[in-house]
Amino acid sequence: MEQLAALAFAAADVLFEVDRAFRIRHVGGAIQKLTGHQQKAVRGLSVFDLLVPADRVYFRRAVEEFDNTGKMNRITVRFLRGETETTTAVLGMSTTPGERVVTATIMDRAFVVCPESDGLLERSAFIDFARRLTPQAGDPSRFSITMVSLPQLVKSAAPHDSVLARAFLAEVEGILRTHSEGGAVTRLNDGAFAYIWDESKSPGIVEREIASAADSLLASTYTRSLPLDSSLMEPKEIESALDFALTAFAKDATDTFTFENLPECLAASISRDRGLAAACRNIIEDDTFFQVLQPIIALKTGAIQHYEVLTRFAQGVARGISNTGEFIKIAEQIGMINTFDLLNCIKTIRLLQKMPPGVRVALNISGRSVQSPEFADRLLNLLDAPDAKVAPSRLLIEITETRGITDFERPAALLQKLFRRGHRICLDDFGAGAMSFEYLRRFPVNYIKIDGDFFRNSMTSGRDRILIRAIARCGFELGCRTVAEMIETDVEAALARDLGIECGQGWLFGKPVTTDALFAALNRTRGASAPSQNSPAQAQLQARSRARRTSPPSAAPPPQTAPAAAEHPVRNVARVMTSGNT
Repeated sequence: MEQLAALAFAAADVLFEVDRAFRIRHVGGAIQKLTGHQQKAVRGLSVFDLLVPADRVYFRRAVEEFDNTGKMNRITVRFLRGETETTTAVLGMSTTPGERVVTATIMDRAFVVCPESDGLLERSAFIDFARRLTPQAGDPSRFSITMVSLPQLVKSAAPHDSVLARAFLAEVEGILRTHSEGGAVTRLNDGAFAYIWDESKSPGIVEREIASAADSLLASTYTRSLPLDSSLMEPKEIESALDFALTAFAKDATDTFTFENLPECLAASISRDRGLAAACRNIIEDDTFFQVLQPIIALKTGAIQHYEVLTRFAQGVARGISNTGEFIKIAEQIGMINTFDLLNCIKTIRLLQKMPPGVRVALNISGRSVQSPEFADRLLNLLDAPDAKVAPSRLLIEITETRGITDFERPAALLQKLFRRGHRICLDDFGAGAMSFEYLRRFPVNYIKIDGDFFRNSMTSGRDRILIRAIARCGFELGCRTVAEMIETDVEAALARDLGIECGQGWLFGKPVTTDALFAALNRTRGASAPSQNSPAQAQLQARSRARRTSPPSAAPPPQTAPAAAEHPVRNVARVMTSGNT
């Protein structure tokens, strides 16, 4: 055993000697670095108990594979470290009579593609991993991308979170991660996945194991495979083809998916992109987009600070463009984003001219546009035009990061001019991109809008809560107000306040409404009081805040009655085309 241990430690940080039930008899090495516990604390525990729940089925499946074949690929799993932290490690295993040796090699976070909370890879990371397995010209193909769609019964049950569906999905994910190269698996939708198959393995083993796990479901899976060969050489082409294949299979995992190789997928992707580009160009040139507004409120008082202007499309003109985010990306790719941003600015100025003087709105401008000297000149000329006069303090400029800013000199000069004129500057989706803090360092900023997914993750991630609290403190010391996006519940609003965030945006405070609906609501308030930024929605939010402050902690919340449509416009107008929370 001493020789075996010495051999194991040559390449591992931690060694576990375990019995047949994987209870730890002895442990050596950097166990505290791995788990946060001393050696005495983990003796007698099962190795399974030390793992993140989503990785336990994966490890069990790998152990079963080891028992059946005597071999186990080194697998990447996450160890629990405290209540919210994890440590990523690569596990190996060997066996001696009566016991096993499990080794763990701790991975540096900088070199780990961090999986989602369920242990699966985000799609872009999966595609990047698959691309790196594509052979050079003339080399044989070793791997293929296999997409699998689960039995319809499971897909129907999954959204309802049934015990049967959860157990089956956990088994499927464990099976796929066990047999996929590097454990790389990505989720395509509630009932479909993609993994990377080593062509040297026995065909059909994954399908057979899934069928065995689905014994009571009396249904089979549907799979399609695409070889990772050298037929495409450019990395961007490979990525485009893979992304198209995954999207097409997720949308329609039936016999209508007829693609047999990556070149076919690339050709279809190019054809689709041409259609999307034409649709995007037509939307801009024909002016068939319209604006909706969503309030940003002060979390302590419920007072509306301003509205964000969001873009929506008239029915029937999108032609395959799924949401506003995709539309903006396409406009950037085809060189139409400057034109769109200027048209959107014209619409927003006209909107402000019709609104009471106290109302303020935030206009989204692409990071690509602010790098253009032509756009900067046209924007400033537009704002100085006699027929486009509005108080600068009423028009906030919100910089988006769909495309990262690389030339900081021109954007900084433009934003400084706008700032000196009296326009407030907002950074959108802070924390989502790689350059967020660089923007904060170089640009004049009044509002920091924390990315919605980043904030939502902080509900369960202690690390994210620490980071967001630091951002809020940083914003306070820089004189910036912070905004949390995608707030949908009172619990999320309370968390935002606890983290030091000043403002909130999301469906809890109001869904995006059409300009006509907001006009009608604001006009109704004119007779009752002087026009101001406050609206009936603010009164509703303030009433809810007072109710929370005056009710004893143990008291049940008072029943809420549906507000009259004439009194609460933000919550009661008809829904418009939206995508996600905003």
